[in-house]
Amino acid sequence: MRKLILMLLITAVYSILNNVAGQTPATTDSVKRAKATQQRINDITLALKNNGAQVTGRANLYVFLGNEEASLKQYSKAIIDYNHAIAINPGLGLAYLNRADVYRRQKDYQKAESDYRRAIANLKGDKGSQAIAYYYIALLLENAKQYDKAIAQDSIAISLNPGYAPAYRTRAELYAIQGKCQLAINDITVAMYGYEGSPLVLSLLLAERGDMKRAIKQYKEAINDYSLSLKLNPQNGHAYWNQAACYNVNRDYQLAYEGYNNAMPYFKNSPQQLARLYDDKALMEIGLQKYKEAITDDSIAISLDTAFAAAHWNIATAHSQNGDYELSNVLFMKMTHYYTNNALARASIYSAMAHNEYFLKAYSKAIDYCTKAIALNTPDWSAYFERGRAYLKTNSKELAINDFKQILALDTSKLSADYAFSLYYTGSPDKAVEVMQSSFLKTTDTFVLMLDYYNMACLYSIMNKPEEANNFLKKCIDGGYNKKYAVTDSDFDNIRNTDGFKSIMGDK
Repeated sequence: MRKLILMLLITAVYSILNNVAGQTPATTDSVKRAKATQQRINDITLALKNNGAQVTGRANLYVFLGNEEASLKQYSKAIIDYNHAIAINPGLGLAYLNRADVYRRQKDYQKAESDYRRAIANLKGDKGSQAIAYYYIALLLENAKQYDKAIAQDSIAISLNPGYAPAYRTRAELYAIQGKCQLAINDITVAMYGYEGSPLVLSLLLAERGDMKRAIKQYKEAINDYSLSLKLNPQNGHAYWNQAACYNVNRDYQLAYEGYNNAMPYFKNSPQQLARLYDDKALMEIGLQKYKEAITDDSIAISLDTAFAAAHWNIATAHSQNGDYELSNVLFMKMTHYYTNNALARASIYSAMAHNEYFLKAYSKAIDYCTKAIALNTPDWSAYFERGRAYLKTNSKELAINDFKQILALDTSKLSADYAFSLYYTGSPDKAVEVMQSSFLKTTDTFVLMLDYYNMACLYSIMNKPEEANNFLKKCIDGGYNKKYAVTDSDFDNIRNTDGFKSIMGDK
């Protein structure tokens, strides 16, 4: 039986290397593979029957038998055979290592970690196998959300085998979870060398590195990684999606549209993911003041996932920005139940509803919604601003001034439009203009700049400076801001009858 045992040893070692590394032999014929595995099981069983005297070889054969059974997911049988091997040779490290792998697959993580530790102790001198054991211990600790300990174990695996790509990839994932994006980028870059012959894995790694670069606002570098990822695998919907998000930030809107649309077919079987993709596209459209398009896309998102609260919120916002205030409030009211336990979100909803009521000139309702928001005791000061404006409209100036003073106390940044307007209402118009000017001089974002121009136009209007107000309003409208919203804004009452305003609105 010597020749049979030698052949089994060669075959089984190949099996060990593949099973421990979490890989399977390259074949597309699962039926043939299963038959071949069963034949090896039969051969090993026969060898064990005829090899009673060779103790060391017998222990190894039980390990080989367990490996083949594990490959067929016959985990109980595999564990029994690993137990036989350990009973014969308690120092056989591979028996512990492979039994640990089976326990891990069975989600018996405590036994798995114990066996990985035993494998490490019995595989002295075999740094490659020890590295594998430390790597899998790291995976178990990651599953238990013990991220620092997982990183420590993965780092030991890397020190034992500096070329072990899976360990770098897992440590990168752990760093990403902790927000240590540059460390994650470094590890992903090293991991790539271990997958040079695997274009699909390389595509995933490049997309993951792109995600990390995107997280630290290296948008151009992220776009490049997504492009390389898509060259390797044009079916990588994740890369299309996040590349589109980077294009959006860089204001390459046509490329962003193409990216979002290219991503959609790859998520057609995942309604929740597809809903989020449509909502991301809608958010971009809101930023471009393309409210009708945003409403259409968020409507699709809601049809795909009716419980997707963010899409409900964004469609209500789009209707408000489009001047459909009553419908916006109907939608905001419907979605309050999504945020029963989120005081900050509910306060923001009430403030948004108050804003809509203000534009509808329903000032008492606006005050009521703001009071509800303020009662929730959140850091959001917008309710004070909306209520203060509404108080002014109802000739409750003292109450209004008290609310504006609250904003001056709460907004420690001293940079918001609410802060600037509160300065004006409390008697410091020059300081109000300075705050607004400093805001739009600092921004490079087109959408934010249009908002700043709009707010400056409002400020100059209520200061009764029509020429300055119309100049900024024209910049805003020429930049794509919604005329329908401006027409209904009472801040422009002082300039509404001027030739400049009428010309901007198309009335002349």
